[in-house]
Amino acid sequence: MKILGIYWGMCSTSSLFVDGNIIHAVSEERFTRRKNEDRFPAESIKSCLLSAKIKPSSLNGVAIASMRQPFFDTLIHKYSSFSIQDYIREQKEYWYPKLIEKKEANLYAVFADRVDKAQYPTNYWDTALSRSGTGFDIDREGIVADFLGGVEIPVQRIEHHRSHAAYGYYMSPFRNDTALVFTIDGWGDGLNATINIFEPGKEVQRVFSTTTANIGRIYRYMTLLLGMKPNEHEYKIMGLAPYGKGSIVENAYRVFVETLYVDGLDFKWKQQPTDSYFWFRDRLEGCRFDGIAAGLQQWTEELLCQWVKNAVSHFGIGTVVLSGGVAMNVKAMGKIASLPEVKRFFVAGTGSDESLALGATFCLAEDLAGGKEKLTGGKENSCSLYLGSWNTSEEEQAFLRGVRNDPAYEVVDKTTFEFIAELLAAPPLGRGLVLGRCAGAMEFGQRALGNRSIIADPINPAVVPRINQMIKNRDFWMPFAPVVLDSYSEKYLINPKRITSPHMTVGFETTSEGWKAMPAACHPADHTARAQILYHQDNPALYGLLQAFAEKTGRGAILNTSFNLHGYPIVNTIADGWDVFTKSGLDGLLLADSLVLKKRTQASGFEV
Repeated sequence: MKILGIYWGMCSTSSLFVDGNIIHAVSEERFTRRKNEDRFPAESIKSCLLSAKIKPSSLNGVAIASMRQPFFDTLIHKYSSFSIQDYIREQKEYWYPKLIEKKEANLYAVFADRVDKAQYPTNYWDTALSRSGTGFDIDREGIVADFLGGVEIPVQRIEHHRSHAAYGYYMSPFRNDTALVFTIDGWGDGLNATINIFEPGKEVQRVFSTTTANIGRIYRYMTLLLGMKPNEHEYKIMGLAPYGKGSIVENAYRVFVETLYVDGLDFKWKQQPTDSYFWFRDRLEGCRFDGIAAGLQQWTEELLCQWVKNAVSHFGIGTVVLSGGVAMNVKAMGKIASLPEVKRFFVAGTGSDESLALGATFCLAEDLAGGKEKLTGGKENSCSLYLGSWNTSEEEQAFLRGVRNDPAYEVVDKTTFEFIAELLAAPPLGRGLVLGRCAGAMEFGQRALGNRSIIADPINPAVVPRINQMIKNRDFWMPFAPVVLDSYSEKYLINPKRITSPHMTVGFETTSEGWKAMPAACHPADHTARAQILYHQDNPALYGLLQAFAEKTGRGAILNTSFNLHGYPIVNTIADGWDVFTKSGLDGLLLADSLVLKKRTQASGFEV
């Protein structure tokens, strides 16, 4: 069975499902180079079909994630083009009149200057505007069918939270076991949280859903309140939170705790805010920024832990999976993992909306099979997120022909793991270089997993400001993350349940040995680590590099951060990697077979 999955919205994405597994998935932003690209995913569709040499006529069906999609958000490219000032303008000119003054408000009228009728399909938007976008939800089916050449195959919309749940379960290690699957996000098809039971041989049961789990929405607009970009910078608030200590947290925390609370399986209001921005702005006035972040994070962790704890006790199922945008909060996921009621735990690799394209394919496969039983089987590493394209050796050598004669660079061919380990290792064991690695299959989602990563020795905290200032242009308080060899994970991470974390989705407390070995890859305020625990079968080449680094240094981890400049998508091609390499302070560009070094780096190395 072959199914194409499409999500057309915030971070538009396509995926290809073949006989029980996702074999290719990529977001449109990797081609257009616009963060959170929300245009029709034309290039990612082409990439999926090309990857398996499949013609549209060979597909068994197409799954479009989400029954509904906001028309005007799509028309004005809200998610890929809005600035912080645009989001504030939306609050003042649309949401304030609508929610607080109870007046008529029109998003199109507010942002008429941002309308893009030249986007695909160009012959559609005038007609759609004449009916104020009515019918866009269903029209997407025809638009997709036309793009694929008008082939007569099922094109079916799949409900938002059903897609989140299916993605979380089928791409987890528990896909052939009974599991309790939670989804929670800002909003999707009228819901913001569900609980589902997946059980072998039985139809999936949605045992709970709600519209009042407003954690994601509140977190989003607190991001804006603190002067950062919603739908993109929530992770910055999470990174800031551990710096808030003591009494400065209390006033902010009290504001949040007087809103939502958990009652059994449901979320209820103590005091329901009139909106998610102005109501909080008035009550948080005078609270310090780190206190707001810390209070918000504490409240989030407490609500999620209580909700999961209650559900596990109620249904008697200790195997838990989390999906949806709120599952991207790794600190909260770490707290859930430590609950004694939770016996086995997995967090979907990228729970935000781009993963809907993947989840929708599993749902359509269920439907085409009769909808009576869940899918079983699947390959051993079915949860892998190395789902993008490869740069071939031929492409690598063709690109390097234009570099070899440039006096500013040196090309090293046939590199070994031992050679790269020596370059990475901090003095006196090595040269302490910072490298961008662009090799193997590109990772799917918001987190680089070694193949499109910037890597360094995690022993020296001085590397953090160096990467932040010279390469990533990141905020100073944001931590990096480690890739940890499986053989070192018990030495470095407090993980008594041996929870797998192949995608950096769980925040772990570190041991004293772990903190000593990788302080540059941990959060400096609380010593936690958003670790990728690496097994050989997941990525043999990266594993070999880490093994060589461990033999050289005695440290079984490297620092990892996504290979991109701040505000841009993770690199896709060698050309993308080269662009970041030449525009930043990176010392080298590591490809599958070769390494490019800047001559100044070759001569002097990294001064510690």
